[in-house]
Amino acid sequence: MPKAPSTSSHAHAQSHGPNLNVLKRNQACHQCRRRKLKCDAKRPCSTCVRSHKHAIAHSPAGTVHPAEPECTFDEPLELNTGADGPRTKYEKLENRIAELEALLQEKNSRLDAQRLMSPQNGSPASSSHDRDSGFGSESDSRSSGSTPALVPAALSTPLSMPGMDMTWTHWPTDLPGPDLLRHLVDAFFTFHPHASQIFHVPSFMTSLSLPPDHPKFPAVPVLHAICAVGSLYTSAVTSAPPVDFDKIPADEIFTERYRMKENRPDSFAEQQATLAKDSLQRMEIMGLELIQVLQSTILLSWYYCSNASWAELFLNCAHSMRLCVPLGLNVCPPFHTISRSTRPASVLKPAKNVIEDELRRNVFWFAYAIERQHGCSNGWALSLDDNDISQLLPVQSDQFDTGKLVSPSERQWAHSNDLLTVHPEHQTDGLILYIKSCILLSKVKTFNLRFRAKHFSGDGESSYSYNSYRADEPVDPRNTMAFIDLDGTVTSFIATFPSHLRNPLSKDEKMDCTLFAAMAMSHVAMIVLHEPHADIRSRGCISALKILTATRSIIDLIYTAWSTTFDVSLFESFVSFCFFAGARVITRFLQAAIEEEAEDQIKTFRSELGVIRTAIEQMSNRHRMASYLLRMLDDLTAKSEVSMRWSESMSPTTPHPPAHTLALESVVV
Repeated sequence: MPKAPSTSSHAHAQSHGPNLNVLKRNQACHQCRRRKLKCDAKRPCSTCVRSHKHAIAHSPAGTVHPAEPECTFDEPLELNTGADGPRTKYEKLENRIAELEALLQEKNSRLDAQRLMSPQNGSPASSSHDRDSGFGSESDSRSSGSTPALVPAALSTPLSMPGMDMTWTHWPTDLPGPDLLRHLVDAFFTFHPHASQIFHVPSFMTSLSLPPDHPKFPAVPVLHAICAVGSLYTSAVTSAPPVDFDKIPADEIFTERYRMKENRPDSFAEQQATLAKDSLQRMEIMGLELIQVLQSTILLSWYYCSNASWAELFLNCAHSMRLCVPLGLNVCPPFHTISRSTRPASVLKPAKNVIEDELRRNVFWFAYAIERQHGCSNGWALSLDDNDISQLLPVQSDQFDTGKLVSPSERQWAHSNDLLTVHPEHQTDGLILYIKSCILLSKVKTFNLRFRAKHFSGDGESSYSYNSYRADEPVDPRNTMAFIDLDGTVTSFIATFPSHLRNPLSKDEKMDCTLFAAMAMSHVAMIVLHEPHADIRSRGCISALKILTATRSIIDLIYTAWSTTFDVSLFESFVSFCFFAGARVITRFLQAAIEEEAEDQIKTFRSELGVIRTAIEQMSNRHRMASYLLRMLDDLTAKSEVSMRWSESMSPTTPHPPAHTLALESVVV
């Protein structure tokens, strides 16, 4: 180890002699080497002392400075404080080698422990530093009744980046360590059906390989939110315990009030969701990385939906949609306002390339989708009117991945009149149909929400005039032109799918989760539209027939998923609501059949209800939302005095009548 020059040696060497003050390689301090300044290798060096004094003298009042200048070296200065004298260079090198070997051994031990914690090797072992490592004790990890293990030990290989193998000195304090973060990121991108649509995966993984203090490193709230959602797909971190419905009503909106009464620490996912929310709020009010802030809010909505945090979901969805407006994501040129304004159409800078432009569009549509989906479960107004959306639909997923430029003339606009009845084959895939299904749900909800007010105002939506309106007079919306047109749109929507997109299973039996959800949502739209008007006991009720037909189409989708080895719980959590909507219909028919003592139909409806209940139960292994819906379904059947033995009469293998054999008589019970 070279010694630092003497503090009394300041004179320059004579011009004809060697420069006695020239330092050896890497002997200068880190600060001078980085700034390319002259260093005398003092501890601290003269240059750093001058810089420290200058900073103190010229900084604004109140600025806090360290007591000593920051001046660090490759090796600590060795002081001769013992009787044995300074250690030799070889002794120091040997000790340094021993230290490095100990660090390497510790790292290998951690990697071995992580492999043991992978789903292939059981639950994670207990650790005394859960917060630092991100791993929980075996008693806290997912039980057999919770999330199934998905992530194999080598999962991170395809998506991992070389830079992630480095140890950064400025790693964000509250983030999991780089190894665990990479594990969760890989789980998220591997298993979540929309991960590669709300992020451009190659670009994201490249940014993740950068140093944490690099301006292009992913925003901290994004990483926290990914950790929260990614925890759904791995047993390497702690998760919340199963819901105790003896203490929490299944239809409770404000679930947090019960959570506060639980005597347990936050799970890993709960911690990460809280950190994501706090950090995105700080960035948002400062106007920093607003697209990543919006991505974080969408990820949190996915987490809240899966976790059945209804109040948080409603507020977060609304926040996402309102944030889209000043970002200018709900509109696209040339459909900006014609009024003069002191504010720009968007507070964002123009996109730098095609990928960034399409990414922004995808982000908007996923904010739209989760809000419209959640809106199906309540009668509350939406946060952004469809009439205020003049945006192009996304490009196909493969075009987004490659950054292909697709001109507006080749695409469809959200406000096109034929949007839901025309699906161009060259610009239609599972994602585009998914967004269209959400738009369809939105139209149905808006019709139901506004019908009474519009009927009262006599705006032409109804055949009843204002003068003949009476508040106590029953009005059948099915007689209005608005309902007839909307019913025709819902009916023809899925019937006009391109032929290659009418089955969510590909030829190699790979499940397209996005297309599956799109098809399920289209049937839910029919149920939501007609269920309020369905008279189950009426022999000629068309609405009753339509909701039963839609429900049996959902059952057909369940059988399609069961025909493969696909894990049903990998569907997004809203799919469990689609199943529940169908189960609610079957429960009504079953109750009517029991009252009429129609034994054949009782057997059929019990079998169909068992199919749907089993599917929801399978999804509850990963999504708490499905657990709540399952309990609500059980409560619903109990209130309807429907008694059945689930183990005997609800076998998922029991066949049901194919949808194409339905006749109007099947509604009569």
